[in-house]
Amino acid sequence: MPTGSGFIKGKHDIEAFWQGVMDMGIKNVQLTVVEVENHGNTAIEIGQYMLSGPDDQTIDQGKYVVIWKLEIDGWKLHRDIWNSSLSPQ
Repeated sequence: MPTGSGFIKGKHDIEAFWQGVMDMGIKNVQLTVVEVENHGNTAIEIGQYMLSGPDDQTIDQGKYVVIWKLEIDGWKLHRDIWNSSLSPQ
């Protein structure tokens, strides 16, 4: 659930979204986990992100929430939402 967008569902659409991000010039994504809460077969992670481009200039930064689900073959990302902390220009 990216900022300024509707839901993105399914492997193909998720891959296409992130390919578009890379095509826009994003060269590095830095995630900083702030907190993780375990609730049995579900975990909630909150953190901060920074996206940078060529020459390491910051393109976006903000916060995120990820919900993880424990499945038979391990922890899988179930939901992901993030919002920019930068003011719209």
